[in-house]
Amino acid sequence: MSDFSNARFNSIGTQSIPKLILQFSVPSIISMSVESLYNVVDRFFVAEEVGYLGITGITLCFPISLFIMAMSILIGIGGNILFSLKLGQKKHRQAAMILNHSLVLLTIVSIIVFALGQIFLEPLLKVFGASEVTLPYAKTYMSIILLGVFFQTINPGMNNFIRSMGHPKTAMFRMLIGAFCNVFFDWLFIVKFHWGIAGAAWATILSQFISFLFIIWFFFRKNTPIKIQARFMHLQFPFVRRILILGFPMSMMQVCNSLMNVILNRSLATYGNQSTYGGDLAISAFGVINSIAMMIIMPLLGFVQGMQPILGYNYGAKYYTRVKSTVNYAFILAVSFLTVAWILIQIFAPYLIQPFASENKELQELATSSIRIFLLGLPAIGVGMICGTFFQATGKPGRSIILNMSRQVLILIPLLLIIPNFYGLSGVFMAAPISDVLAALLGLFLLSKEWKKMPNQ
Repeated sequence: MSDFSNARFNSIGTQSIPKLILQFSVPSIISMSVESLYNVVDRFFVAEEVGYLGITGITLCFPISLFIMAMSILIGIGGNILFSLKLGQKKHRQAAMILNHSLVLLTIVSIIVFALGQIFLEPLLKVFGASEVTLPYAKTYMSIILLGVFFQTINPGMNNFIRSMGHPKTAMFRMLIGAFCNVFFDWLFIVKFHWGIAGAAWATILSQFISFLFIIWFFFRKNTPIKIQARFMHLQFPFVRRILILGFPMSMMQVCNSLMNVILNRSLATYGNQSTYGGDLAISAFGVINSIAMMIIMPLLGFVQGMQPILGYNYGAKYYTRVKSTVNYAFILAVSFLTVAWILIQIFAPYLIQPFASENKELQELATSSIRIFLLGLPAIGVGMICGTFFQATGKPGRSIILNMSRQVLILIPLLLIIPNFYGLSGVFMAAPISDVLAALLGLFLLSKEWKKMPNQ
C-alpha cells in the first residue's frame, strides 16, 4: 500500500468544512446530475419512438432496478462507511481488506440477483401492475437489463471507494463516461436503428460496461493508495458482518422504495382504471414525473454521498465539532436548493412535462397536475436524507433503519392504501409529500437526541 501521510487524507480532518463539502460533493453532484439527465434522455427517446406504453413498460421495471441498486448499496455503501472509518483511525491494512471484501461480495450479490431475475421476471412484472398490453414492453426491457446486472452492481459500489480515497473528481469522471455513452447509444439504437425499448436497454448495459472498465482500472494503477489484491479477498466473517450491518439501513431504504413503487404502480393501475385516464396512462404519468423528480433527487444524493466520507473520517478521528459543522452546512445547502426546485416545479410544471408527452394531451394534463402534488414536500426530502446519512456515516445503523423504514414503510405505504380511498387517483400522489414531511420531523428528533450526546470538541 502507498503512503497515507499525504495531504489528500489529512485535509479531511483539517480543511475548512465548506471547502471540503464543495471539494467532495461537487464532483458527485455533477456525476449524479448527468446520470439523472441520461435517464431523462432515455425516457425522452422512448416516448418519441415508442410512445407512452414504452414509458409505462420502463416504469413497471423500476422496482427491480431499485432492488438491484439496493444490493449494490448494501455492500458498496456499507463497505465504504467502514472503509472511511478505518482511514480516519489510520488502520490502512484493514481498509484494504474491506475494499477487496466489498468487491467479492458485490460479485456474489450480482450473480444471485441475475439468477432470481431469470426465474421470477414475468410473475413479478404481473404483480407490479403490468397489463396484457404493457407486459411485452416491460419484459423485453428488463430481460436485457438483467444481462448487465454485474456492471450495475459493481460500478456504483466500487466508485464510492475512489471518492473516499480522496479522488472525488476521478469518481465523477468515471460516472460521466457511462452517462455520455448512454445518451449516444440511446440515439444510435433507438433513433437510428429503431430497436425501440430493447435499444434503450442495450444502450444502458453497454454504457455500464464501459464505465466498469474505467472504474476497475483505477484500482490497478501504480499510484492508487489501496488496490485490488487477491490476498485480501478471502472473506472474513467479522468484516463481512460489519459491512452488511452498516450498509443495511440505506439498502433497506431502497428495498422499501422498491416495495413502495410496487404498491404505487398497483394503486395507479387500480385508481387509474376508475378514472377517465386508465391505468396504463396513470403509470406512464408517474414514469414521467419520476424522471423529472430524479433530476432533482440525484444531485441531492450526490451531495450526501460527497458528505459521507467527511462525516465518517472526522467521526472516526473524534473531531465532533467538525461533524456537527458538516451537518449544519448540509442542511442549509440542501434545503435551499430543494426550495428553489419546488418553486420552479410549481410554476413551470407544464413545460417540464411537455417533452415527454408532446402528442398526448391526456398524459400532459394528468402528469402536470400530479407532479405539483407529488413533489409538494420536496424540501423535507433533503432533511430526511441528511439525517439518515449522518447516522450511517457515524456507524449507527439502527437509527438510520428506523428513519428510512418510517418514511418508506411505516408512513408512506399505509398512506398509499388509505388516502386514495377518499381522493381517488389524486390521493395516490398525495401520500408522498405527507410522508416526506413526517419522516423529516422524525429525523430531526433523532438527530437532536444524538447531538446532545456528542462532545463539543
